Amino acid sequence: MIAHYHLHFDLLQKIITVTLTLNAPAGALRLRLPAWIPGSYMIRDFARHIISLKATDASDKPVVVTKTDKQTWSIAAPAGVLHVRYQVYANDPSVRGAHIDQTHAFFNGTTVFLQPPDVPISQYQIALERPNTSTAADWQVATMLEKSTCDAQGFGTYQADSYTRLIDCPVEMAQLDSCSFTVAGVPHQMVFSGSQHADLQRLVADLPPALAEHIALFGELPVVRYLFLTRVTAKGYGGLEHADSTALMCARKELPYTGMRGINDDYQRYLGLCSHEYFHLWNVKRIQPRVLQHADLAAESHTSLLWAFEGITSYYDDLALLRASVIDLPSYLKTVAQSMTRVQRGPGRLLQSVADSSFDAWTKFYQQDENAPNAIVSYYTKGALVAFGLDVEMRLASQDRVSLDDLMRELWQRYGRTGLGVEETAITALCSELTGVAMDTFFADYVYGVKELPLAQWCAALGLGYRLRQAHKRDDSGGYLASVPDSVSASDSNTETPVRVSLDVQTVEHAMGARLTTVYSDGVAQGAGLAAGDIVIALNGEQVTHASLDDQLARLPVDASVQLHAFRDGILMTFDLVLAASRLVSCELWLLPENQLDAACRARHHHWRATKGAHLLASAHVSEHTLV
Repeated sequence: MIAHYHLHFDLLQKIITVTLTLNAPAGALRLRLPAWIPGSYMIRDFARHIISLKATDASDKPVVVTKTDKQTWSIAAPAGVLHVRYQVYANDPSVRGAHIDQTHAFFNGTTVFLQPPDVPISQYQIALERPNTSTAADWQVATMLEKSTCDAQGFGTYQADSYTRLIDCPVEMAQLDSCSFTVAGVPHQMVFSGSQHADLQRLVADLPPALAEHIALFGELPVVRYLFLTRVTAKGYGGLEHADSTALMCARKELPYTGMRGINDDYQRYLGLCSHEYFHLWNVKRIQPRVLQHADLAAESHTSLLWAFEGITSYYDDLALLRASVIDLPSYLKTVAQSMTRVQRGPGRLLQSVADSSFDAWTKFYQQDENAPNAIVSYYTKGALVAFGLDVEMRLASQDRVSLDDLMRELWQRYGRTGLGVEETAITALCSELTGVAMDTFFADYVYGVKELPLAQWCAALGLGYRLRQAHKRDDSGGYLASVPDSVSASDSNTETPVRVSLDVQTVEHAMGARLTTVYSDGVAQGAGLAAGDIVIALNGEQVTHASLDDQLARLPVDASVQLHAFRDGILMTFDLVLAASRLVSCELWLLPENQLDAACRARHHHWRATKGAHLLASAHVSEHTLV
């Protein structure tokens, strides 16, 4: 049986009208929409965006429709042709949903394609109708759905051979800019919607080397074509992986501009995002936890392995940029130090393991509240540090015979290429098998446990120096040191006036003062009774703002008694507290002098960052306003 979907776009009302036509069997026909999208582990209830749904038979006679739960409809229709017409409100600007306006139309299949789960469908056909407005006259379609009959700009019919494929190919329609390149003999295309003036030629010079590192790592590229879809916005950021494409969102400032020298932090962030989602075409889309392989998209599907699928990917995204010489070692170590700082700053790292963070992603990581830093940890960020440690420990345990690279290759051969799902304990067993040494203690301590990560030890094994020091200000995230510091204690590493005391809070600007967004557990502010949401307006009678708080604290000594005034629920409250020294949470990394390293450490460092994929690169070119 074939399911036909015809999509009409009303850009002004932000409504996608879908007509689903199929030969329905006799009896009740169920139709349902997924509650979540693969790759983003949160119940999003996409069906809530359906604002009307009606059905008619072949003679256009109305058919009774009954909604049986939040995302499922039952249609009592006689056997024969059935037309189901429904409207989807499309105003989710993220990479996970659907968003249309006068500038573009973007959607994921999980938001618009109702599935008849009880009917065997041999093919899904999709007709994309060009919006009937002057603004869409120059629009083009970008998607990895297979074309059937399309015009030169991509409007027309497409097809998919399974519902899984149907919802795994996001669609972007807009006036598009594009560039293309070839890596490992496979064509790659980058498509951009939204206002931007990026130097695309610079982009196709910088990104392919990093992608080549991933291909070289796994030994093959299991796609015949790959598509990057990027929506350019004022300040958006995000990405979602698909089997042979990715949907990205970035800020305009994160794209390279003509004449840019080097790679700044913003541009590195975009390159890292592309690298991250590309790595997922192996690690998530093909190497998958068994429980997610055929997951019911109507309900949560729990696994403790997201730390490996997202954390390991987060480890390799910037490492590939380093290995490909897209960024230099100082830039890389700055990024790693900032990740270490984020983890060290959160007390939640000592309460929740990365395995538990993975399992509870649905209700904790993706639904964070003001207490999240105190109670949970990110399986992305801490997961990347665990991956870093696992890489080091595998090298040490095997006398540098194997590394995390070998683990990923073995996962690809055993699970990715075969289609077998990864069991919950498989990674632990595989690491022990590859190294020849039992690695259960590592996993018990750092994956399933909350033991403090021995970051200094892991860094030293790669010839890197590490220290934690006091923060110079609340947003001090540490970084890279160009030379070995005189001391690896908490002494200051630059000429800024350090904040020696801290309230152990994070704030944002508020019209009346500084609003507390996070109050860290067991800190000075919490001990005095302050809570997230309080609006601090004065310190010792002096007006406080978000911008001034650090300077005001810098003038006070440790153990000083102070008084804070803050509004809570419109009531002015007074808090007395004694200031304490700032915690050691800002991480700094540096390269240890080579003459201080033994031969094994020098060889390990070289192998860790060695380029592997240069031979896979080919030509690249830019084509403005056209799809290649």
